[in-house]
Amino acid sequence: MLATISRGRTLRRFGSLTLAAVVSASLMAVSSGVAHASLSQVQDGFEVNPQSSWLVATGGSASAGFDVGAGTARSGRNNGWLFASNGWAFEGYWVVTNSVPRGAQCASQFFMQTAGGAQVGIEIWDANGHLLASTYPWLNGSGAYQAVNTARWNLNGVNPVFVKAIVGANGVSRFIRLDDMTTQCYW
Repeated sequence: MLATISRGRTLRRFGSLTLAAVVSASLMAVSSGVAHASLSQVQDGFEVNPQSSWLVATGGSASAGFDVGAGTARSGRNNGWLFASNGWAFEGYWVVTNSVPRGAQCASQFFMQTAGGAQVGIEIWDANGHLLASTYPWLNGSGAYQAVNTARWNLNGVNPVFVKAIVGANGVSRFIRLDDMTTQCYW
């Protein structure tokens, strides 16, 4: 009988210890095991002196510029525009990424508008002229601003990155407006 009572107490103690260990492990997992993602975001909607903050370049029969207070922006008062009939045009922005960890994943977006349909591009470059990411979708001619996004790309410690919207044409005129550039990095 004494052995049975002793074994019962041992089982109850073991059960109490097991329950305490499970509760303790659960509390540790809740308090220390939760991962928090971080985000760095740069936005520019051509609102503050776009002539000095955006780099514009063209080649062939093309031009680029800014609509300031013209009522054609997606948001705010200003937007950029690109035109090409036989050549290319781009507008780009330097995004500082020095506070972003090396292993971050980034993505960029512009809102673009065209009336007649156009193939557009977003390209991400480093300061040494290496292409880091790109996308070249076809925009329909709906006349509404449409979001154009890159896939996520690895930052790999690059600082800064050059984010540009580009359009090209070979004999057929292409005109697009752009607004609200956003570049986000996640880690």
